[in-house]
This record gives sequence, C-alpha cells and structure tokens, in this order.
Amino acid sequence: MRRIEAGSYYSYLTEGCRLCRKGSKLVFFITGECRHSCFYCPISEEKRGKDVVYANEREVNSRDDVLKEMELMSAEGVAITGGEPFLKLDRLIDYLKLFRELGMHTHIYTATIPEKRELIKVLELVDEVRFHPVHLNKVINLEEAIKISKDYVEVGIEIPAIRFEPEIVEIVNRFEIFLNLNELEFSSTNYNELVKRGYSVGEFYGDEGSRKIAEKYAEAVERFHFCTSLFKDKAQFRRRLIRMAMNHPEFYDVTEDGTLICGLIEGDKDYVKKLLGRHGQGYVEVDRGIETSAQFVEKEGENLKAMGLKVSIVERYPTWKRIVVEVLPL
Repeated sequence: MRRIEAGSYYSYLTEGCRLCRKGSKLVFFITGECRHSCFYCPISEEKRGKDVVYANEREVNSRDDVLKEMELMSAEGVAITGGEPFLKLDRLIDYLKLFRELGMHTHIYTATIPEKRELIKVLELVDEVRFHPVHLNKVINLEEAIKISKDYVEVGIEIPAIRFEPEIVEIVNRFEIFLNLNELEFSSTNYNELVKRGYSVGEFYGDEGSRKIAEKYAEAVERFHFCTSLFKDKAQFRRRLIRMAMNHPEFYDVTEDGTLICGLIEGDKDYVKKLLGRHGQGYVEVDRGIETSAQFVEKEGENLKAMGLKVSIVERYPTWKRIVVEVLPL
C-alpha cells in the first residue's frame, strides 16, 4: 500500500483517480434522478431527485456552461455522476461525444445494470466505468456487465465504507478489477439515516468506523484504493481551486488554499473603470462593483473614499458562484 494525503492510501490507482488527485477532473452531475433511495446518499436537496445538470458548482443550461467551467479549471478529464447517468442516456451520449472530441479522460459512476446495447454505447465513449451495487447487495448481478465492460475500458467497483462485504472482494479479485472505497460521508441529507443505523461522525464528516472497514478490504483486495472525506477536501478540491485561481487575471493574489484576495471598489462603475484605466490597473466587473488589485486599493484607499467610493479587501472562492470568505472594509 502507498499512503498519500489526508489518510488515503492505495495499492492501485486508476488514471481517473490520478487526475482527481491533481484537481483536474471536472465533476459532471448529469441528473439528480435515480431509481434508488440509498440511505447513505449525500446528494444535496437542490439536486436530489431533480433533473438538473451541474459542472462542478455551476448549473448547466447549455454546452457553453460546461465549456466555460472546463476552461476555468483547465480540465484534463471528467467524472460523470448523478443521480443515475443511464436514466438520461441521450444526454449522456451527447456530452460523452463532446468530451471525447475535447480529448478528456472520462469515467462514469453507475448504480444500475444497463441493457447490453446501452452499456456498449457508453463504453465506446468512456475510459473507465465504476459500478455501484446498491446497499452492497446482489453483487453477483454485476458479473455480465463487468465481463462486457472489460473488453472496452478499465472497470471497477466503487462503494462507500458502510460494511465489509466478502462478495465484493471475491468478484473484484476474480475479475481482476479495482475497488475504490470511499469513506462514508455525513451530509445534511443523510445524517439522520446514518445515525439511526449506528454510524457516528468522526474526522471531517467521515464515519469513524470507515477506517477499520478499509483495513479489512485492503488486506483482501488486490487492486484497492481508500479515499477519505478529508482527502476530497484538502487535496482534490483545494487543487481544483488553485487551478481555477491561477486562471484569473494576475492582479488577484492566490492563497495556499486556492482562494483569491483582491480589492473591491463599489460606486459608479463607469467612473471607477476610467479611474483604474488611468492608473494602468487591471480590473474585473462583478455584481457588487469592480474587483482590482488589493495592493492598489490599500494604497489609494483614502483617495478612493474621498471620491465617495466604498472600498474593501475581499477573499473569495475562484468558482463560478464566487462565494465570499471574508470582507475587510477600509
């Protein structure tokens, strides 16, 4: 086993997981609809059961939204999830063709067993398929889909650490596929159900029993990867933020966590833009005002306020939602 960041470790790591670790995989949520009601599902209320599409945090209404998000993060691959992607097969195929044209490494999660014809349509356009046996039951039913998929792409099973299941070990080793085990993660939508079943919150919203379950799988499975909730935040998400932040104009200061620090000037936007132009200062227009260099705002703060403008230093995320972490008025 090789240990990596935040308690994660592996004996086998797919290309899809390597790109996730770099923060270079776009998370493409293709629909919130699903036939199953898994008690451990962490999907948010805004997505659960709804036919919505998201590229990372950006709601998707057209291909352009996806392309903009890919450009923002310099994406090298796409992870397709849901809901259940196969419930929207035409949409899935359409976007898979786009990702293939763009040269993206693509992997897909599915908790269904598609018909052979539908499965092959997808396999011809992806690089990895990750099957999820609902509640870790009836794993034997995946055999035919695994056999078909192995002729096209890399195949694995991906599950949360809700229990140790010998049947999963047997089928993973027999077919020489990989097992990705995710730390069981608490969310606002699954918390009550998890507590009712005896799970308890450990480090960073993960179930405190997940690591012991991971150790059992690690001893038994040949191609194994354990991914913690903390790893998803501190490694994958943080690195994605840094990639996004570095694609912003140079006047933004990038923190080690991938957030942006800038100056915000509120007031007559046309006046502010002319003023910044005279100073040769770069800027970005946002809803609240004009973002520019934090150093410029700190240096010229008193002069700007004397002109009737409101100035502050802002720390925010580089994502499409532009969530503000902190505002320091000057």
